[in-house]
Amino acid sequence: MQKIRLYVAILLGILVKFTLKLFGKDATSAPGKIAIKICPSIIKEIDKRSKLKILISGTNGKTTTNNIINWLIAGDKVVLSNLKGSNMANGIVSAFINNLRSSYDIACFEVDEGSLPVVTRYLKPDIFVTTNVFRDQLDRYGELDRVKELILSHIGQALAIINADDPNLASFSGEKKVFYSVDENLLSRKTNVTLDSRFCPLCNAKLEYLFYNVGHLGKYECLMCGYKNPESRFVITNIREDSAGFVFDFVDRERDIHIENIKWKIGGVYNLYNVCAAISVAMLIGVEEKRIKERIETFENKLGRLEKKEVDSKKVIISLVKNPTGMSETLSVISNDPDPKAIVFILNDNAADGKDISWIWDADFDILCRIENIKALYFGGKRKEDMALRVKYSEYMLANFEFIDYKEELDKVFEQNDIQKVYILPTYTALFEVKKIVDSLSKRMG
Repeated sequence: MQKIRLYVAILLGILVKFTLKLFGKDATSAPGKIAIKICPSIIKEIDKRSKLKILISGTNGKTTTNNIINWLIAGDKVVLSNLKGSNMANGIVSAFINNLRSSYDIACFEVDEGSLPVVTRYLKPDIFVTTNVFRDQLDRYGELDRVKELILSHIGQALAIINADDPNLASFSGEKKVFYSVDENLLSRKTNVTLDSRFCPLCNAKLEYLFYNVGHLGKYECLMCGYKNPESRFVITNIREDSAGFVFDFVDRERDIHIENIKWKIGGVYNLYNVCAAISVAMLIGVEEKRIKERIETFENKLGRLEKKEVDSKKVIISLVKNPTGMSETLSVISNDPDPKAIVFILNDNAADGKDISWIWDADFDILCRIENIKALYFGGKRKEDMALRVKYSEYMLANFEFIDYKEELDKVFEQNDIQKVYILPTYTALFEVKKIVDSLSKRMG
């Protein structure tokens, strides 16, 4: 009976997939939703058919890390993955239905923190990558301790790849673990406004920091109990900026392997953590150093984290923002760009975005004062007035701004003659709509 339910679930999932594609719709979630209703244990079939299973979870960076890992291992391997960011159980099963095979060399999935209980009930990972823990969608997950518990309690018997620079995750007590980290660099800070974690996870005393890289990620120590960054096996070091992004060295300290002068075309220190985690996985599963360097240097981000496009000879940079640290770090990246620009903030409060938008008040919007050549600000989305109010209460003098219906009026932004770049900062439910609109405008306006 169970096999019959499984086959019916797969067949109906395939039918839903073809129906959606017939009408030009996305099939990243609905096929899985139908299949799970018929056969709740269908994820176990993915586990059975996959030789090596990798899960990636954490607040920020899951999609980028997953895409980099796939880029590094693609080639002669049959890989099953949810590359488009649909990271709940429905999305994982949809990826399976959309890429149905009798077996896979590697299954590599990003998993929403809240979906870990149901996913790991059936899919037992061999490698579990943790990115970071920040406050995000408080109405869904609660505070940091809840998110941390969701992640660390579902690692199981997997080899855990842990971010040593996150004091919440580095306290993981499991025996099978390796750590990765990012060294101090020119963009590191001695102080930080956006701190989600200030206290030692062991004794609750205040942590002291030598430097901050992203939010509370950095070099920390508790002067009360001695808790500090564990020794990392994998490290990104010797970090230099160049016109496209960064140049860095990657070190595997255990095997004394150095991959030098890797050119990374994506800005943002937070992306250095993503690429460090991904290279760590590649090293552990035997990808050659030469291939790692070649693939990293040709990787292009295509899903919402500083994703680059072009409309009417203007460069468009789209960056998903969904919590205080993500917003602050994105604004920090923009602050390094001197070109004339417009910035479009799009804030929704749909279920997938999180109903609680109070996080915008914890983001560091004073960074706007350091950004050169802002020609205009635009505000869109269901909560556009709230976003404009937040900017107004920063130190930035809000003068040249406009409210827009981004679904109908985004072309207005590109009609400005005094800008070279447009930064679009949407929350989750606006991201894919914005991408489609920008692609359409690119075809229409050139």
